[in-house]
Amino acid sequence: MSQGVIKKLAQHGAAALKPRKVPTAPGQVNPWRRPLVSRREAAVARKQALRDGTFGTFDPAKGGWLREWDPVRAPRVLIPPKGHKRDRTRAERFRNVEARLRDMPRLIEEHRKTVQARKPPPGVETLLKRLVRRRK
Repeated sequence: MSQGVIKKLAQHGAAALKPRKVPTAPGQVNPWRRPLVSRREAAVARKQALRDGTFGTFDPAKGGWLREWDPVRAPRVLIPPKGHKRDRTRAERFRNVEARLRDMPRLIEEHRKTVQARKPPPGVETLLKRLVRRRK
């Protein structure tokens, strides 16, 4: 652990690990100042204290790490994985297909009627019209 980190922790304690808000004049953009000890330096100091056996105590001459300096992490709420959209919407798609299948016999009959209506009526007149059209 570097002497600078030990010195800052001895002087400021837990405040050295937190960003601080400073009074600003109008027009100044950022009222926050970075922590005196970065997270990387704090992690190195904590690991060094664990290795040296000084975790839980702090001596300005030797260093160490106090438990109250550990960052408090927000609890993580477990949520189920999102999964694939095709799996999430499967029941709804099934209901839609079933509803459409109920109408299918009527729709097929309508389609057959429209196809039949487009065809020319059978007979001699239609045959003659078709033959005359081919000659031209």
